[in-house]
Amino acid sequence: MTSAADWIDLSGKVAHVTGGGKGIGKGISTALAMAGAKVMVSDINLQSAQETADEIEGSAMALDVADRDAVDAALNNTVSALGALDILVNNAGLYIGYGGPVEGITDEMWKALWSVNVDGVFYCCRAAATIMKAQGKGGRIINIASTQAMTPGVGVTYDGSKAAVTMMTKALALELAPHGINVNALAPGPTWVNHGEPPPIDAQMPARSGDPLADTVADRISRLPAGHWGDPMEQGKAAVFLASEMSSFVTGIYLPCDGGWLTL
Repeated sequence: MTSAADWIDLSGKVAHVTGGGKGIGKGISTALAMAGAKVMVSDINLQSAQETADEIEGSAMALDVADRDAVDAALNNTVSALGALDILVNNAGLYIGYGGPVEGITDEMWKALWSVNVDGVFYCCRAAATIMKAQGKGGRIINIASTQAMTPGVGVTYDGSKAAVTMMTKALALELAPHGINVNALAPGPTWVNHGEPPPIDAQMPARSGDPLADTVADRISRLPAGHWGDPMEQGKAAVFLASEMSSFVTGIYLPCDGGWLTL
């Protein structure tokens, strides 16, 4: 008889986590490995990827997700090295701080962020879908969105990119469902990634700065229902749920992991 523990067991599964060398990506890589998956950690910084891989007994590679040819090669190399591709987590992303005022956003800033946050997610989804359909055993694609996809505050560059990822997720979920490939978006809220430093509850910028973007975020963090920032492993736990049989009938969703941020 199958037990509930079997539903969360990822033994025999192969996962590829982009941007897995640090922060939320490291938390997700670690959680997937703890659940039994073989994890390929990719990052634009190979040293960071290798350090995380060494900690979780995984594998590592360098990857710039904005390079479509590199993405295709990386995911195929994951199959060659680890035998399959069952789970893809699109975590790699750029954040350039508060993006306003809009007149100060250069074409270069816009293109750089969207090339990673949107183009990179598309390239990875396309490559993973091709592989998973050929394997014929379904799969899981988890795109890391953000609460900022629903509640603007960081700026049109970042917020817009995460909204795009959210709709991309829904469209792909509809397209890939007949192939047994579940596509979902995990939306982190305030998550503290500076290990060794205590997270402030009142945000990283002065309250009431006069900047409507910064003030919105500062106000929400100061009133966060959970009363504390999240940490990368909390995002990792949510990713394990989406990667496992616990979510077998879940696809096309936007799952906030945000300590109540979106309730405010």
